[in-house]
Order: sequence, then structure tokens, then C-alpha cells
Amino acid sequence: MNRIALPLDDLKPHYDVVVIGSGYGGAISASRLARAGRSVCLLERGREIVPGEFPDALHELVGETQIQLPLGDDDTLHLGSRTGLLDLTIDKDINVLVGCGLGGTSLINANVSLRPDPRVFACAEWPPEVAADAALLDVCYGRAEEMLKPTAYPDDGQTLAKTAAQAVSAGDVGGRFWKLPINVTFEEGVNHVGVHQKACTLCGDCVSGCNVSAKNTVLMNYLPDAANHGAEIFCEASVQRLERRGDRWVVHFEPVGAGRSRFDASLLYVTADVVVLAAGTLGTVGILLRSREAGLPLSDRVGARFTGNGDMLGFAYDADHDIYGVGWGERRKGEAVGPCITSAIDQRATPELVDGYIIEEGSIPGSLRSFLGPAFRAAAQLTGQGGDHEEKRTLWERVFGDGEEAVTRRTQTYLVMAHDDGHGEMYLADGRVRLRWPGVGRQDIFTRMSDALKAAAAALRGKYVPNPIWTKLFNKDLVTVHPLGGAAMGADAATGVTDHRGRVYAGTEGTAIHPGLFVSDGALIPRPLGVNPLLTISALAERNAHYLAQERGWNIDYTLPSAPRHTRPKPPLSVRFTETMRGFVASDELDFYEVANALGEERDDRLFFVLTITGELDRLLDEPEHPARMVGTVECALLSDRPLMVTHGDFNLFVQDPDDPTTKRMWYRMRLQSVDGKPYYFEGFKEIHDDPGFDLWSDTSTLYITVHAGDDATGPRALRGILHIEKTDFLRQMTTMQVLNSDGALQSAKAMLRFGKVFAGELWDTFGIG
Repeated sequence: MNRIALPLDDLKPHYDVVVIGSGYGGAISASRLARAGRSVCLLERGREIVPGEFPDALHELVGETQIQLPLGDDDTLHLGSRTGLLDLTIDKDINVLVGCGLGGTSLINANVSLRPDPRVFACAEWPPEVAADAALLDVCYGRAEEMLKPTAYPDDGQTLAKTAAQAVSAGDVGGRFWKLPINVTFEEGVNHVGVHQKACTLCGDCVSGCNVSAKNTVLMNYLPDAANHGAEIFCEASVQRLERRGDRWVVHFEPVGAGRSRFDASLLYVTADVVVLAAGTLGTVGILLRSREAGLPLSDRVGARFTGNGDMLGFAYDADHDIYGVGWGERRKGEAVGPCITSAIDQRATPELVDGYIIEEGSIPGSLRSFLGPAFRAAAQLTGQGGDHEEKRTLWERVFGDGEEAVTRRTQTYLVMAHDDGHGEMYLADGRVRLRWPGVGRQDIFTRMSDALKAAAAALRGKYVPNPIWTKLFNKDLVTVHPLGGAAMGADAATGVTDHRGRVYAGTEGTAIHPGLFVSDGALIPRPLGVNPLLTISALAERNAHYLAQERGWNIDYTLPSAPRHTRPKPPLSVRFTETMRGFVASDELDFYEVANALGEERDDRLFFVLTITGELDRLLDEPEHPARMVGTVECALLSDRPLMVTHGDFNLFVQDPDDPTTKRMWYRMRLQSVDGKPYYFEGFKEIHDDPGFDLWSDTSTLYITVHAGDDATGPRALRGILHIEKTDFLRQMTTMQVLNSDGALQSAKAMLRFGKVFAGELWDTFGIG
């Protein structure tokens, strides 16, 4: 499919709107505000992963997993790639699994679009305006449905064994059995935003990422629609905090994977008139907590009212019904599994809202296939209950199970949602979000749901296996895939973090708000919904965008279809490295580099930069005049008391000096902008020539620089000086060398070898060794 993310070096210094996060709330905000004619920048911490690139083998899935582990109460340990698709936060009371990538958790969820029981919005946790605004909320649900295209599994589709087994369980459990609306495409074609989608193949691998392009994630609709209307989308940019400076917001972020942290570099930033926080519940709350620590006045309720949406997992293991509840994975063929979730046993019609729940069947990604047999046998022996068909099995089968099919053919997976008490808390430890909710798994609703799952498993004559961590051994801990709250709406700052429109309160009490700061994701929701939350998150994000546009006099054009402005092919094979240089400068000696350097050293007037340089390998090596791109920061007290952001940075490798055939230059040219918007232009060169004495290190590590006031080199000189690479920094720089956009490790190794040979060869030729 057409890629929509831009390289980070295309980032402009200022936008009308910066949207943080690309799940439902972020994608909707970017789409709608771009349709309102605003300049929109979207920042996503994960990568752009398109269909065909999602993991379908165990080793790929492991490589796409990142885990945050607790170390006591005040520290954490992060394992795995920070851009891994599956992002698991483990804590003492409850664990959270979310998605990381362009599209957020929509990439790995089951895409069930279900409205909650209407009684949910009558609960006291919501500001009264939400219930009073029921007609608009209904319109916003409709707008989300128009874009996400939910539909039930077709009646004339291939029979799905797991759906039929769910119907059997419903007969014993009671409640309504019905096929759910799911965001899945069952007919191939170009959709309403110009994306070509294929029909669902029934592979069952929805929650490890759809490689077919049949799943209607926001990568298939809202995000390309945002790009169609001019939004600029950037990946691998992890926002850390926000700052209010004058009449604009400063969004501080860290490029992920570029190696800047190895140089203790400052954060990058972009400014905006409006900021929409939609980084997912944990992401949004983390940004708010870090911003409050840095001085931004916010409600004391940030992090409070966290809920896992009453999520609970369970299994009917080794039943006497065919189920086929494990995806195809790397086999890419097999019995029809179907979309991850297709049906439900609906027990929400209870006299008391909080007693209701809904049981949905599911599928397990095929990438886990080789792991499942031993894992389920062990779990069944430790915690399994029931399974009255054991007398039909041989002794071998009773002890060891009858191979892989006990799981892949005869195990049903259940996801249940209900109403927990919503009293969880998020807090910061070492700058990262931690979770605290003592005794959450011991609430009565989870015992009632477990009893219902026992009945569902018994109807299939399967052994009921609860989530292994929901046991006495693990203190009845839970796992949720639907984290909500933490920046919940409320009537004022004493009761909530935002108002009913997602506007963020500017203090600990009262109703004063921060101008232009919004929350538009699951963090906004003040209580459990009791159903899959994606559609309600989407409706509330639509509602927030409606009000934001209305208050600013913007007009959102909802016309469909839309079409791509242009096609972006797969990015070319490139090299990337991060470099730091430091030295001395002067603002009153603008003619001679050496004199300016000496004056700066005498006065201790310093300048240093940390730049990430990315270049297309072929053009960088074969076309010296074709620049690589640069992004980063420059720090110099003579220019600003805060780091300056690099924009429009160009780097040229080995350009022939027209005045000296024995000399080549490396050029650094870039615009700088202070946090207050003041522009500068930086120009520097390294001179590589055949010095007597063959001083290769000095030539390649010395940069002569001039900084001009204004946007280009025609502006007056502001300072001059000389920068150097220290040997310890050079060693760190070598660890940041990467090949991007390769087809695998072999191509990466060949590309790095080629770059090294050409680089060394140019030096060889220049210095006339032979």
C-alpha cells in the first residue's frame, strides 16, 4: 500500500495543530483538522508497518515485542525494541498490552465496533453535558462508523467453527448470542479514502497485524485520509512533554532509535497553536505527568480513575468440538479461522449496569503456534477445571494431550468485558508510567465472569483454563488490552483532568483551561464501558474535533470519498548515523575562524550540536552534490538560552573544492530556529586535503562554521568558530551507524560494507596513499 509517513527531516518548525499519537483518537483528529484546512503534524512513536510486514513467525513476534518490567516501586526495566509492535507493561496488580506503530492499537486489536449500554453515559462519572448532548454523540458515532465500516461476518460466508462453538456455549450460559460488528473488509476493492484493500482470507492472525490489508485499522482509513488532506505524518518520534511558551505550545520529543541518547542530547521540538494528545491512555498520561513535573499547571487528578474496562481472559482447552481458534501464521493456509472476534454472548441486560458483561470468542495468532501446546498443557494441569470428556482419551492423551490439535483445533479463547470499579492509578517512576491498583482482580465481577466462562467451557466439554496470572499464585493479577482513564473528563479540575470537550484544565481547581490543549483518546473516558472501547473513543474524538473547529471558526468538510495526493514508494536503501561536535565561537570576530575559536575558548563561549544524518546510499556515494538530510539540535548561549532546532539540514560528502583539485569538503548547511521562533542559518565545512604529515584525524574531525542571522547565508554573520569531534564521541558515533529500509540483514551488511569502502576509498584517493 501507499506509505504515508514522511522522514523526520521534513518536519517544519511550526504547525497550526500537532497531534500526538496515531490510534483512533489521533488519526481522527488529524483527519478532521486537516479537512478543516489546518496545517497538521502527527507524531507517532512507532514505525510505519504496512500489510505484508507484520510478524507471522515466532521469532518475528518476539522481535516485535517490547516489555516494561517493574524494578521495585520507583524504577523500571525496558526490554526489546522501543518500536516493537506489541507493547506490554507489566506491574504488580494489572498488566497492559497495547500496540506501537502507525495506527496504534488498531493494528493489533480485534476491531470490534460496539456501542456501550446507553446507561453507561447516565453514570455520575461523566460530565452532564455528555448525556445532554446525546444527539451529537450519536452523529459522531455515525461519522466513525462511516469511516471504519463495521459489519457483521457475512451470513453467506464460510462456516466458522469457533463461532458455531460460541453459539453452543451461549445455550448453557444464557444471554443473547449475536454476531458483532467488526471493522473487516470481505470484498476486495479501493475503499473510500483511496486505499486498495483485499478481502479477509479468514486466517485468524488479526491481533499480530493483518498482512492481508482486510482489517480496517486506522491505517486503512483515517490516517490516509489525513494525508490526503495535507496532514504531515512522522514516525519514530516519542513525545516526552509539553511546554507553554508565549502563545504557542512547544512539543518536546525524542527521535526513537537514532542514538541521540548516547550523547546526552537535548530533546527535539516542534511548536503549534493547538496540541491534541492522543498517545493512548498510558502515553497521554505519561506526557501529562512529565509536563506537570516540568512546571505545567494541571489537575491533581492526572493518573487517577484508571480502568482496565473489566477485561478478563479465559480458555476452553481441548474441547470435544472443532473450533480452529489459532491463526495460520507463517503457514498461510489451513482451516478457516475467521476474523479474531465474530460473536458474543451478551449478558449486559442486567437490572444493574455494573453486573453486566459480554463474552466474545477470539483467535490466537499463528505465530505462537509452536509455543501453545506445551504452554496450555502446563496451564491446564496447574489451573484447569472441568473437561468431563477425559474418559474418552487414551492414557497418553490424558497425560500429554493429543499433540498440537488440542490447542489449534479444539481450544476456544474468550475475552470478557465488564465494569470494574475504575479506581486504578498511574504514576511516574524514572520518567515512565507505572500502575497501582491493589486487589483489582479480587473484585466480585471477575469471579462472576470466571463462573460464566466455566459454564461456556463445560458446554464444549473443554477444560476451563483461566488466565494463568489470575490465580492465587499471582495474587489474582489481570491483563487488559483496553486501558482507559487517567486524564478523565470531569466537571472541574478537582474532579477531572479535562472538560467534556477534552480541553485540559489549567490547575488543580476551577474550570480554567489551557488554550489549545486537548485530550482525544481513551485516557479521556472516566469509567469502564463494558464493551470494546474503540468505537466510543472514536465518537468522542469526532465530538472533540467538532467542538474544536466550532470554537475556532473552522469548517470540517466531511465529504467522501477522498484520494491520495501522490504516491510515496517504499523509501530507498539509506544509511543513518548520529554525530556530535563541539567547540568555541565568537560573535565579535567574524573574519578568521582561528581567531574566533581562540577568543571563544578564552571566554568559554561554546557551541555544540547533535545531528542525525540520513542519506540515500546510492546517491550519497555516487552523486556528491546530492545532499543527505540532517535533523537535530544546536546549543549555544550566544544564540539562545535554550537548544535551537535544526530544520532543512543538508550534508554533502566529499564535494570537490573547485579551487583546489587536491581538496574535498564535507558541507553542513542547516536552518536553526529558537524556541521563540528566531531564525538562524548554519554553514560549516570539513576540509579534506593532502596535508604534510598526513593528519587524517584532524581533517575529518575539524569543522569550520559560520552562523548567520536569518533564514540563509545572505544574512549578517552572527558568529564564527571551529568545532571538533572528540575521540570518545566518535566511538559513540560508530555505534549509531545503521542501514535503513533494507530487505534483511544480508542487504544491510552489504550496504554498510559498501559505505565503508567508499568512505575509506575517498580518503585513500585524497591522501594519495599507494
